[in-house]
Amino acid sequence: MGERDLLRLAAAQHGYFSTAQAVDAGISRRALVDRVRRGVIERVAHGVYRVAGTPADPLDDFYAFSVEAPSATFSHDTALEFFGVSDVLPRTVHVTVPPGSGLKARRGYTIHRSVIAPPERVLRDGVWVTSLARTLADCARGGTDPEQLIAALEAGRERAMLTADDVARLRRLYPFAATRL
Repeated sequence: MGERDLLRLAAAQHGYFSTAQAVDAGISRRALVDRVRRGVIERVAHGVYRVAGTPADPLDDFYAFSVEAPSATFSHDTALEFFGVSDVLPRTVHVTVPPGSGLKARRGYTIHRSVIAPPERVLRDGVWVTSLARTLADCARGGTDPEQLIAALEAGRERAMLTADDVARLRRLYPFAATRL
């Protein structure tokens, strides 16, 4: 893998790449510092870089975080926002990581530790989020406004984002069990 491969990878990741990905491409940490100094790349966060001139996107913070923590999945109220089925405004960014992940708590993020089965993780707007069924279950257990969750479930059904099996499983949880779906 070389610099050209790294640039292709960064393009697929909305302009972002990690230090580890650069090192895998044969670019040393010292060479990264030099490229930052020359304005070829920008340092976004510890271990995360962006190709200079990449157009800004409203989801840039999510893209950068995804490069920093590739095993992370946006979840709970944050995932609900990605599906566009609710008016819930997350107070923090909710992320679920595997139990053994070394990801540390940080300001503005709520870190959940749980195993997410492959069917419960979907690519949405270029980032990994929990499936709508998993999102609704997590939100129900987390105390999200019941009226918002019921409306989200109904919107998800109308848009064919939930299967009949998904709805049947959700009906076992409050607030869905108390409604006529």
